[in-house]
Amino acid sequence: MRSWIIAAGIALYASLGACSSHNVITENRHSPKPEFRLADVITVKQPATAEEKQQQKIFLDKNAKRFKSRKAASAYYALEAQRNFNEAKLDSATLLFGRAWLMDSTNNDVYWGYGLVFGQQKEYDKALYILYCALDKDQHNPRLLTDLATSHLGRFYAESNPEDLMQSRKLLERAVRYSPDKADAYYKLAVSHYYLQEYAKAWDYLHKSISRDKNMADTALIAALLEKQRDPAGKYERQEL
Repeated sequence: MRSWIIAAGIALYASLGACSSHNVITENRHSPKPEFRLADVITVKQPATAEEKQQQKIFLDKNAKRFKSRKAASAYYALEAQRNFNEAKLDSATLLFGRAWLMDSTNNDVYWGYGLVFGQQKEYDKALYILYCALDKDQHNPRLLTDLATSHLGRFYAESNPEDLMQSRKLLERAVRYSPDKADAYYKLAVSHYYLQEYAKAWDYLHKSISRDKNMADTALIAALLEKQRDPAGKYERQEL
């Protein structure tokens, strides 16, 4: 997926200051995770009648002719889906990702895009399933690794399963190895280490994040960290917030 696409946000951090990290990582309300098939996640309606099959064939042939190939048509619809996703038009994005998948079911941007939509909808099981499908084909992509980690963080915050927290950390560590300048990956590493009660590491990653992008100076996370440990770098004090 293009580097400019906005990753699906999750509301993890607004309540950091009021949240006990000890309680969060020790309380594990683990629920069984369903096993998915691709058809459970990419729910493009399959034609059931002869008329529907003919209509789909017309759609496929028309777009293949318009864009010179089915792969090019898929790329177009995926790009339009990304634009709609960035504008928070999730229903339109889902529809367009479905068209992109019909044109080329091997288009990895489609799998990635569905994962972002499900993450935004807080359907983290589906998001993780389809994002790991995308990762199978693009294992060294730091943006994809960060988006996967984000969905693990979202599910951790919803269910308090520390396995999600650990996996998120591993994915983010891979992301910063491949792209050391990605501020959001460092920020989410700071969040992960906060919940792991590793506050010195959380401060370190937070400062790395802010040094790359000053907009990452999240007052909620800073305040939560200051409740646990003084800033080792001496940059932030509680009275400043």
